[in-house]
Amino acid sequence: MKLHPTLLINALTFFSPLLLNAQYSVLDLPRVSQHATVMQRIGTTDITVDYSRPSVNGRKVWGELVPYDKVWRAGANENTTFTTTSDMLVEGKALPAGTYGLHMIPTAGTWTVIFSKDHTAWGSFFYKEAMDQLRVTVTPRPTQATEQLTYLFNDVSANAAVLDLRWAELEVPIALSVDVHAVVLAGMDDQLRGLSAFGWEAWYEAAKYSDLEQIAPDQAMKWVDMSIARGPNFENQTLKAKLLDEQGKTAEAEALRKTMLDAASNAQLNTYAYTLMNQGKKAEAVKVFELNAKKHSDDPNVFDSLGEGYMMNGQKDAAVKSFKKSLGMHPPDGVRANSIKCLKQLGVDTRSYETAKG
Repeated sequence: MKLHPTLLINALTFFSPLLLNAQYSVLDLPRVSQHATVMQRIGTTDITVDYSRPSVNGRKVWGELVPYDKVWRAGANENTTFTTTSDMLVEGKALPAGTYGLHMIPTAGTWTVIFSKDHTAWGSFFYKEAMDQLRVTVTPRPTQATEQLTYLFNDVSANAAVLDLRWAELEVPIALSVDVHAVVLAGMDDQLRGLSAFGWEAWYEAAKYSDLEQIAPDQAMKWVDMSIARGPNFENQTLKAKLLDEQGKTAEAEALRKTMLDAASNAQLNTYAYTLMNQGKKAEAVKVFELNAKKHSDDPNVFDSLGEGYMMNGQKDAAVKSFKKSLGMHPPDGVRANSIKCLKQLGVDTRSYETAKG
């Protein structure tokens, strides 16, 4: 059956403006409102907005191009989509992990932001309220003129951010937050079932994260024990000793530290001593520096580090002696320069060391 020419012309006349306005094409061709994405990670949660960017192009946007009190696609072309890889809060209200069609209802006052379970439609033309996952109310505010509609993340912190829509002379802020610790702990079992779980490192990282963030102490102890079971070493035993101290099991912690220090390498002892010093445990740090100097008495760097330990602990004479010992052992240039610098800080004449290298 052939379509009568008059009917064909009428059909094209009717549909062409709609197609042009929607920027629709069956081909992949340039669009006036170009495609963009913006992503922000909060903790381990990735939040992505996928949208098209209409321009002001000399038009009055709010209340005219974008009517008030009607559902708007929050962009151009297909659905603007909002994806979060973990459960989160939007303006304090729960939004499960997933991808949503992002719509808004602009007004002259507060706006409604809608997260729809239907995210594959064209714009808001097929929007149905029954598909809403979440609605929140936000308050726009004036901002400098923005020619092309833009989404961006601001005020990013360890567990929150603000998603801003900016277009024309208006900014629409949407507060987002994630319970980062809950997300990390919930996903840890999955992470510890992969290939990395056969080694000690993944279990150690899980326990160390838990300890640093002061969360799930019982689980941290289980993880560090699993790490030690897969490969006992200075790092995981140091962490376990710390966890034992935090549980008040000081005798067990001290016994483990003795075993750990007896088997430690030069570099491990040095690093551990500086860690203790940074924690304010100066006397304990000096003992580890001294142990390292006893075990590795042929290394000028060990005596340079011991001098720093004495210096930070207020033991000036011992520090001077240690730095001079390091300089008398033909140290590498970096070690030599540090010992001379520290001696100067202690008020020692270092000219003889500076004029006679090695």
